[in-house]
Amino acid sequence: MPPAARAGERSFQLRWSGCGSFEARFAEVAFAFDPYFFDAELRAAKPVYDYLFISHEHFDHCHPPTLGRLCRGERFEKLYVSPGCVNPAQPLAEVYGDAAFARDLPITRSIPAQRVQVVYPEVVSSLIGTGRRFPPNPALDLERISVEVVESGENATPDLPTCGYLVTERETSVSIYHTGDLHEPYPELQALAGRVDYLVHMKTGLTEWRGEEHTERLLQLVDWVQPRFLIPTHYRTDRRSDPIPHGTWPPDVTDANAFIEWIRARVGNRTTVLPFTAGVWYEIALPSLEVAWKWNWRPTWEAPPWRP
Repeated sequence: MPPAARAGERSFQLRWSGCGSFEARFAEVAFAFDPYFFDAELRAAKPVYDYLFISHEHFDHCHPPTLGRLCRGERFEKLYVSPGCVNPAQPLAEVYGDAAFARDLPITRSIPAQRVQVVYPEVVSSLIGTGRRFPPNPALDLERISVEVVESGENATPDLPTCGYLVTERETSVSIYHTGDLHEPYPELQALAGRVDYLVHMKTGLTEWRGEEHTERLLQLVDWVQPRFLIPTHYRTDRRSDPIPHGTWPPDVTDANAFIEWIRARVGNRTTVLPFTAGVWYEIALPSLEVAWKWNWRPTWEAPPWRP
């Protein structure tokens, strides 16, 4: 469970729950992006969210077992998905490992269609093609949050976009931009400049497994969006506490602390990098938006085990 605010304080909670999954809990509303749980986390998952947002159809973002646990109950209102989650590109191929696999798609095979809404980007990338137009999104001006759909990149085609989401909680005006698997920024992202408190950073500009160096893309993304904070995600460590088990996507980093410092050194004073640990709830104070970095007072022995 997320931490409770101390008496007299106003706060909200954020959690990077592993891979590209990210969650936010405010006093009146809770939502998550690309929820992806395994093992004990999956068994413990409860339908505690009002809204869920899915960037694209790859299994580590659109995960039927997780969605089946969360998209139910009286509180849950809607699952918002990119078009490929319901109308995937044909023919369905076993590409990218287990992703875009016929067993899982369309997602309405696992989630009742009335609880699913397909959305299209309002901010559209010119890198994928010019002159592209998509249907307007009905009912995204919600009571407790506003949602702007921003084109992502991975697995996108000119006619089948993938989605990032800029979600703003109305009472606090706190905004969270989850990019989805955005590998390359595009000029239209300048429409978000100064409007993003927390940029959930996924893959943009990181060295690919093929060895290509694209650091300049990360800097371009930050320069165009101008987020107040940058939260690196979508990597795995070999820590036992990591919610995503060893041997599954996403790829490891050899040293998580060094990875964060690599990002921090490159973005410089453009923004503040927040080194979240996967699976940990962080309390954010209002109105400062500062993270309450806390000790975890959880003793594991009464006396040092080396004493007789």
